[in-house]
Amino acid sequence: MKKVVTTFLGLLITLVCLAQEYEQSAGVRLGHSAGLTYKKFIKDEHAFEFMVTGRNSGVQATGLYVHHKPLQFSFNDQFYLYYGAGAHLGYEKYFGYRKVLDPGSPNEFFYTNKSFFAMGIDGLIGLEYRILSVPMTASFDLKPYFNFFGMRYTATRFWDAAFTVKYIF
Repeated sequence: MKKVVTTFLGLLITLVCLAQEYEQSAGVRLGHSAGLTYKKFIKDEHAFEFMVTGRNSGVQATGLYVHHKPLQFSFNDQFYLYYGAGAHLGYEKYFGYRKVLDPGSPNEFFYTNKSFFAMGIDGLIGLEYRILSVPMTASFDLKPYFNFFGMRYTATRFWDAAFTVKYIF
């Protein structure tokens, strides 16, 4: 019986210790650019984050280099500020009405459905709460982006806010 209890406690301690390490996580991002996200720490509080998101009825793949800084609150030490930069690549769709370039009928419009290649740079700033006992993280971030190519060739969106929940493994 002693061996069973000792083995059980050893396994329990091992699992608890593993839950305290945060090396990689994956989850869901909910917001304007909603999709799946994966984060891999490379050293200390520096990580690469990869996202596959939907934006403007298209798909974007985003890669970011992210730095985390612990925030020292008196009530909890599991909050982290994170910021970073990266790039995205994908396509977007445009649905809308366009004016016909016909001098005989200047007020005629028709419906257009086109896909556009999109490429640009992204920034990231957010607040993350690590719940290591579960193990999961919850975060809120702003991910402004600037398209070099796309529907309008250049496009900017600053308020691309999202709530993200990730499982730590």
